[in-house]
Amino acid sequence: MKMYKSSLSSLLLLGVIAMFNLAEADETLARSAPPTQYPLAQVAISILHQTGHGIPGGYEIAIQGDGNGFYLQNALKTELHISSVTLIDMLNDFYRIHFFELADTYQVKKQVLLRNNFLVATTAMKMADTSSKKLCIQLADYQKCVTIVNDQPAEAAQLITKIEKLFVH
Repeated sequence: MKMYKSSLSSLLLLGVIAMFNLAEADETLARSAPPTQYPLAQVAISILHQTGHGIPGGYEIAIQGDGNGFYLQNALKTELHISSVTLIDMLNDFYRIHFFELADTYQVKKQVLLRNNFLVATTAMKMADTSSKKLCIQLADYQKCVTIVNDQPAEAAQLITKIEKLFVH
């Protein structure tokens, strides 16, 4: 009888652990996908352009859900108010290009080579000290950033250009 209680206790403990792990997995999955509803005031979009080592010209753009935005370059700040219609248009662009499914960085260049023995080899090279643009979007507690290098991925680079045009004419 004692052995039966011990086995039953072990099974109950395993069941509790399994339920905890499932709940934790559901929470992780929920954090990895953007929310389906959120207040516009809890939206933030930003771009950070970093130049290669020692090259001037970096800048930052930030847009808040309340419509306040700025462009900052060389300590010069240009402020702009963005309409809610324009913000919704930008949000739709993020979804249209499947931004939330993109890799976090495009700083690694991959290439496939055919070796002498007809073996295919894949190489990866990190592009260090190159210009990049980090595009981020925050929707309530969820945030996704993608580092774009050499205008790749093209859809994200085009979205950056569209956002830049709001500030630079």
